Formats: sequence, C-alpha cells, structure tokens
Amino acid sequence: MIVNGAFQGKLDLGKGLHVFNPRLLRPYDLLKKIDKPQDDFDRLISQLDQRFVATAKSEMYRAAKGWIEKAVVEQEIRLLSIDNTQYLVPRLTRTRTIGIDTTSIDRRRLIGIFVIPDDNAGAAFFDKHLRLPKTHNHAEWKWSKLNGFHQSAILKQFNVALRVCCEAALLIDTDILSSGKGHVKDKLTNLVEGCFSGYETSDGERRKQLRSHFYSLMNNTPVHCDSDFTPVSPEDVVRTLVRQLAKIDSGFDRFTPVNVPLRSHESIPIQIADILAGAIKELRINGLSIQPFEDLWFDRRKIRSWKGSFAKAAYFVTK
Repeated sequence: MIVNGAFQGKLDLGKGLHVFNPRLLRPYDLLKKIDKPQDDFDRLISQLDQRFVATAKSEMYRAAKGWIEKAVVEQEIRLLSIDNTQYLVPRLTRTRTIGIDTTSIDRRRLIGIFVIPDDNAGAAFFDKHLRLPKTHNHAEWKWSKLNGFHQSAILKQFNVALRVCCEAALLIDTDILSSGKGHVKDKLTNLVEGCFSGYETSDGERRKQLRSHFYSLMNNTPVHCDSDFTPVSPEDVVRTLVRQLAKIDSGFDRFTPVNVPLRSHESIPIQIADILAGAIKELRINGLSIQPFEDLWFDRRKIRSWKGSFAKAAYFVTK
C-alpha cells in the first residue's frame, strides 16, 4: 500500500487521506528517521507504527523470504535499478504489452519497439509524475503536441521514464523505408534480421541470445502498432517482427503474433511508444546520450540490395 501510494501521490492508512507529490520509493525511505517532515508523505512515514519499522529492518532485505523479494515474485512490485539506486514501483497491471512507433529524423525513420511490463504504471508516471497534458481532439499523449516545457521534463528524466515504462526496447534508425525501391515488408524483414545476424566470430553468441530474449518477450504478447508502415498493415508488421525473432538455425521456432487493432488514442502502449520515440529523436538530434541504450552492430549485408542505404541499431534490456 505504501509503495503504491507513494507512486500515485495519495495514501490512506486508516487515519485520513494523505496527498503529496508522487515519487519513486526507495527501500530505505521506509526506515529513515524524519525529524522535520517536509511534506505529507514525510509526515505519514514519521507516523508509522514503530513495530512496523523495527520489523522492516530485518524483513525487507532478507534473502528469499524478505518483503521485497516476495513482492517481486508475487508481482506486486517491480524493483528498478537507476543510477545504482534501487526503487520500488507498484504493479498496476500484470500484462506485458508491446508498443511500436516511428518518427522521422531528416530523411530517415527511427523505429522504436518497446516492451512494456505495465502500461498502467507508465500512464500513471506520465500523468502524475511528469504531468503531461493530453491532446484535446482525441485525448492521448503525443510528443509532437507537447510544448517545450513538457518535452524538457521528459528529456531530463528520460532514463527514469524509460525504466519505469519498459523492460526492453529495440531501436532501428534507417533510411530504407523512405526509398521507393522494394517492398516495405521485405525491408522490415531485413532490418530485423540485420540486428541479430552477422558478426558470428566476434559477437555471434550474444546476438543469438539477444534475439531469443526479445522473442520470449514478444511472442504471444499483445502488440500495439500504429499505421506507420503503409502499405503494410499493422497486423503484417507484427507477424513479420515476431517471425524474424523466432528464427533459429534450422528454420523458425513456433510463433504466435498477437496484433491489437487499436488506434493511437485508444492504446496506451502506442502513446508510451510515441512519447519515448519522440524523446529519443530529440536526444539524438542534439547529440545527447540515450543511456541506458547500447549500440547493436547492424549486419549491413542485409540491406546491401538497396544501394547507399543506412541502418543503425541500439537496444536496452533490464539487467
């Protein structure tokens, strides 16, 4: 209840409603001594029954059976590590989803594929922590509709926002989707393949494991994809993506693509993907870091049939 209340910005433990600025709770926050409370949350913590605090000191970090580990195993919370500090985030839903979005950078397109463990928590972070406004016509979050102040708020907390919203992500920056030559479906197939093939002697095993990991996250998982890949339908985009991730040495593992036919204003995962992709574009344009993303060498052999084509990839997975 305390972790959830801290994240949502309000909590009632039976002695009246406490309202405060929402925050990511650190385990230590439940144990620290507060002589001069700064807000209603500090006052709430300072009023906790000392028996709870005394028990927490031994229970919280106990191996295997401690409160934190049990809550993670039972999917009540997620434990995030941000800049070497642990934070507790409540699980508001337990259904993993995928959000896919694209954004233009000059003549290139940035494809963002985001694995979202809890879209309700992501929405709460946008709403309560960053206070992002939605559009007026169809109520949704869109990067292009945010003013400079709200865009800056996301950029300043990009590392935190990404980790709260995602457990993994794949980025592909390319110009081949803008070329009139070739079928978009073939280009998508080769772009995904280029992220995980090649470099067999130097990096082959890691790339194979990375493909397998993304396959385990995305197979039989609801995928939300906007109509950004015309003339290829979102359903075919999802099938192409999951099929290529299912590729193994002797063919393809059994795969089940799950497309969710919702428009952007109906889909929280698409809106999360839109905001994150927009932030990544802005960071790259300004030459800033997009940590915790790591570069993923792209196998250029997969796009050599489109002469002069460019592709660059990066990925993020929770450790």
